[in-house]
Amino acid sequence: MRVTHMLIARRTQNYIQDAMQRLARTQEQMSTGRKVLRLSDDPPALSQLLNVRAAVERNQQYMRNITDGLSYLDGADTALGTTGELLQKAIEYAIQGANGTLEPDDMAAIGEQIDKMIDELVDIANTTVGGKYIFAGTKNDRPPFRRDGDNIFYQGNLERVSREIMDQANYAIDVPAVILDDGNPDTPGGVFGEAQVSGDEYELTGGIFQVLLALRNSLKAADASGVNDSIGALNDQLDHILRYRVQVGARTSHFESVRDQLQDQELRLTQVLSSLEDADVARVAVDLSRQQLAYQAALAAGARILETSLLDYLR
Repeated sequence: MRVTHMLIARRTQNYIQDAMQRLARTQEQMSTGRKVLRLSDDPPALSQLLNVRAAVERNQQYMRNITDGLSYLDGADTALGTTGELLQKAIEYAIQGANGTLEPDDMAAIGEQIDKMIDELVDIANTTVGGKYIFAGTKNDRPPFRRDGDNIFYQGNLERVSREIMDQANYAIDVPAVILDDGNPDTPGGVFGEAQVSGDEYELTGGIFQVLLALRNSLKAADASGVNDSIGALNDQLDHILRYRVQVGARTSHFESVRDQLQDQELRLTQVLSSLEDADVARVAVDLSRQQLAYQAALAAGARILETSLLDYLR
């Protein structure tokens, strides 16, 4: 095979282009800090890299869901705690009204205080977190409770609000505000009691509101015996609220435990991601220096070949 000047020049040109491409890739690694820049660089490594990135994104979404869930649970715990304090105060009022020493006007005045408590309880039941009503089920864009005289209505729904905090693991972040009244006194009620369907909403038939209304009526009627009967019902409601607070506390602890696990997992995933993605800066710097020299040498060699070819032509 005859080696012509044209063949030598073409091979030199190819060598220069290869050197330039290697130099450009190393410069890109240096500027981005990444060793795998595109699929063609290392398909198996890039595939693993994409899988780890997806795992990191899922992990971060679970963390956001947990943060959201903990906000809901914290709001519920605060509301339940305030409700418990309100019931404690109502019990104190009931004890005063049941001792038989108060005048009817005094009992009626206490009844007015209980009536104000009912309004306070409506406000508590309409607690919001992040603009969402936490006792409204999934219909949480408007206040779920409203009072119309002696009637309390629920305008939310009975669906639970949940968040996925692990793979295929959804956990409720709310507590049921009301449940349907099935006529069975042994059926545990929602936080604020039982209800029956009334048009496009629910009317409460039992629970805290009804106990407070009964206490208020007994006080206004100066019925010490009726007031005394309310004390036991108020204590039952207080126990009921405490049970829900225990549930909320247990769920909060579980969410915090999962959050800690996810934080540890994210640290490990970040380390794996770094090992797959980040370039060894010191090594890349050495490669860059070597490839710059190789590229300059290729250019110099090409220049000499072209110069020789031109002189031969002139001769």
